[in-house]
Amino acid sequence: MQNLNLDLDPSDLPSVTCNKCEGERFSPTFIIKKVSAFQSPTGEEILVPIQLYKCDECGEALKSL
Repeated sequence: MQNLNLDLDPSDLPSVTCNKCEGERFSPTFIIKKVSAFQSPTGEEILVPIQLYKCDECGEALKSL
């Protein structure tokens, strides 16, 4: 696999903003999904964490870029 050397200046990149309040600061958080024993590869019920980001201003989850 080829290494990409991107020479990017972060100040030149557009910021992602909250769809609800236009905030620009986000914190990582998780939602937990339950997989039934019938769907699980182990045959036992399992919990699957899914990381997402929430707005620090209003708490809204970041839904898309």
